[in-house]
Amino acid sequence: MVYVFSSIYSRYCVTGGTVDVSVHEKNPDGTLKVLHRPSGGPWGGTNVDNQYITWLANLFGRDAIKELTGEFMADYLYMLREFENKKRTVTPDLNQKIILRVPYALNEKCKNTEIQIACLNLEKDVDIFKDKIRVSADIAKSWFQESIDGTIRHLTVILSEPSMEDVTSILLVGGFAESKLMQDAVKMAFKDRTVIIPEEAGLAVLKGAVLFGHRPRLVSSRCVPFTYGYAVAVPFDDSRHSSEQMCIDSYGDRMVNNCFMKVVEIGTSVDVGTDIKAPSTLVLQKHKEEKVFIYASTDRDPEYITYPSCTKMGKLNMGYAPGETMADNKVQVYFTFGDTELNATVKFLKTGKVVSKTIDCL
Repeated sequence: MVYVFSSIYSRYCVTGGTVDVSVHEKNPDGTLKVLHRPSGGPWGGTNVDNQYITWLANLFGRDAIKELTGEFMADYLYMLREFENKKRTVTPDLNQKIILRVPYALNEKCKNTEIQIACLNLEKDVDIFKDKIRVSADIAKSWFQESIDGTIRHLTVILSEPSMEDVTSILLVGGFAESKLMQDAVKMAFKDRTVIIPEEAGLAVLKGAVLFGHRPRLVSSRCVPFTYGYAVAVPFDDSRHSSEQMCIDSYGDRMVNNCFMKVVEIGTSVDVGTDIKAPSTLVLQKHKEEKVFIYASTDRDPEYITYPSCTKMGKLNMGYAPGETMADNKVQVYFTFGDTELNATVKFLKTGKVVSKTIDCL
């Protein structure tokens, strides 16, 4: 069975709110194989909150919202909590106005609310009385549209890839997955696939995290989200490198520093716990304490670690080179991907000494 796992988070008063998508295949032994690197975007329930606040700012004025958050933060948070509960009542078949509570101070600060409603042509859609506002179903549904459209577009892109043709099911979990609007939109957009929404979809992510904690080997393979490698020096090439890049190493050879040695490419499926051997050996420099600097990149094949796409993940201290010749000082680098971490290992080929470092990838 192959399925898409779409985790749609919804939290009020949280910066962000994301839709995270991953694709898994269920193995015969019950473990999961990751077929596509996790991806997503800012289309979760918090985006619906932002659409609501933006709509209120157009109605009451941006200054009124700014003053509310500056002077009456408790009222503002209460308004968002009320809206969080009300969001669950907005369904595809809703055809009547919904009542929302807004701080009375907000209405007081805006003296021209009726004029603004008329300017926005909302006389039939909006009624305001003290701390209550009645809004038409069409307006309430419009606050969800950007999140729904972003999610559907992203799922469509992923499922259009040739490698995804065997996907049979879409599993929606997370707080926003409880939205009937979101459920209906996904079912309409992907009629050829089974859409599964578990009971208490909002708790499914938490339950999954607990289960994963007890069974960390539940995922047998992963698709790496970045290109991983380490910093190396490569031989200077007159046809490729400028003279400013050239340096002389401890063996008297012309070299270029800060090059990216790729070990595994973004999107590659790797078995959890299996060593991945770097494509070439590394020669330690003489008479200096050496380190291997581990990098991740969003590019498939970065040439230098100085590219903006590259991020330093950590370093592995190896101590001093054991000999005087290049043959004495050769080491082999291995990467091993675990559940949420990367283990970098260096083996000294002449002495057999092994040095390792675990890097948290969360």
